[in-house]
Amino acid sequence: MKNIKKYIAVIGLLTTIVSCDNLQDLNVNPSFPVDVSAQALMPPIEQQMAVGLQFDNRYLGRYVQYFSNATTGNEWDRYGYVANNDQGGEIWKMAYFSIGLNLTRMQEKAVAEERHDITGISKVIRAWSWQVATDYHSELIDFDQAFTQRMSFDYVGQEQVYAEVLRLINEGVVDLARTDGKVSSTYTAVGDKMYNGDRAKWTKFAWGVVARNLNNQINKASYNPTAVIEACDKSLASNADNALISYNGSVSADSNFNGPGRNNISTFRQTDFMIRVMNGSVFTGAVDPRMSRILAPSIGTSETAPASAANPDPTKYTFIGNPLNTTASSTAGPSRIPNLWGTFLAGSITTPGRYIFRDKAPFPIMTYAEIQFIKAEAAFIKGDKVMALAAYKKGIEASIDFVNANTITSTTYPITTAISASEKSTFLANVNVVPAEANLTMSHIILQKYISLFGFGNLEAWTDMRKYRYDNVNIYKTMAFPTSLFVDNNGKLPYRVRPRFNSEYVWNFAALQAIGADKVDYHTIEMWFSKP
Repeated sequence: MKNIKKYIAVIGLLTTIVSCDNLQDLNVNPSFPVDVSAQALMPPIEQQMAVGLQFDNRYLGRYVQYFSNATTGNEWDRYGYVANNDQGGEIWKMAYFSIGLNLTRMQEKAVAEERHDITGISKVIRAWSWQVATDYHSELIDFDQAFTQRMSFDYVGQEQVYAEVLRLINEGVVDLARTDGKVSSTYTAVGDKMYNGDRAKWTKFAWGVVARNLNNQINKASYNPTAVIEACDKSLASNADNALISYNGSVSADSNFNGPGRNNISTFRQTDFMIRVMNGSVFTGAVDPRMSRILAPSIGTSETAPASAANPDPTKYTFIGNPLNTTASSTAGPSRIPNLWGTFLAGSITTPGRYIFRDKAPFPIMTYAEIQFIKAEAAFIKGDKVMALAAYKKGIEASIDFVNANTITSTTYPITTAISASEKSTFLANVNVVPAEANLTMSHIILQKYISLFGFGNLEAWTDMRKYRYDNVNIYKTMAFPTSLFVDNNGKLPYRVRPRFNSEYVWNFAALQAIGADKVDYHTIEMWFSKP
């Protein structure tokens, strides 16, 4: 017994001597240093900004009716969720794990080395991640508790998150303006794959986050359209300022998540509403030239042959409703529905793909077109239709130019060519698309923004949808919702996505109960930003 007691005493002494910090030293591999530069931390952090959105866009795409699943009755197509599962949890993981402490370490290193530009970038990325996470989930983990050694974490309300985003942006913009210390665009560019160390562009991106934050609050008495417009004017000034995450596309590991090489979206099909906002049904008779470049036309018996007698007119588009009909996955006959790559086959690294659904296509985090539509919305609410129409038109033009920049010319199926100058001008001259100032409506602005965000800006499209409470009479004209919603919705449409299952429902359930997230219809509770 004495020997056992001595053994226990020795173990206790060792436990006291070997602290948590010392334990890290036990696994040091000189070939893979733990202490890396801020410069080296930046590329994976920026990549994870895209990954979080890309993973969860598969589910948000159904909520906003960009696309639906090729099987009948999918939970997300019915505006529900999959219980006890991490589907829809990648943005949470991105904010707290994938970016998480890595971003904290990057900022700490930057502060210590007086690299104020990287300090500013760190704060802007953190603000962006909180904005994305709260617009997706609502309540977030208390900022003083996040990234600390605790067994449970409390939540703070969305109003506090919105304020924290603005605080971080203000600090980040100040840091980005500094020229003292060791600020160096050359040094930062080595790690910064989004803006190549360009502080001016990071500052514009920061103001874009402000524009989103302020404009999401249109239902609040405190909403200030002038402040939104000012933020837009300080934000992205052209497509050259677009925040894009790039891919090499030669191997699956370095390919766009939406590309065929990753084979992540082969089961998705474009919806009836997405077709109707582009084929002249909603914008009376105005066929959108972007349609043939971003959506997949029908094909007949041949998988790769151009249009011919054996293949129907490639300008014919078939679609699926929401929720899906039982013929959605059919591969027989001329009306069969291709996937978003324009094929029926499983994806591979040799499949061409289309638009942003290509292995080498960049993934947009924010675009100039979006900023112009935000400005148009704010100006419209302010009552300045001259400004609203000008920004609205710039948004459409920028979207068309972005589509052109991502159109790969092909003479085989699916046939694609760049949008010509005449196509562009004809479309913009159509009064059903660009009306006189007096005839401009909020529906024009929101639906053209909706088109411009197709396939990448799903969260921003959903945020608009919730701001306008799924209004399919005045805004989302002719959009139809499932007659049989997910059983746990209790007849209501969703306003939030539940927190990540494995981190929260498994380990932090008591805190979830405090905010009502233990209820099966928690996802239908309206957001703070959408309420008066």
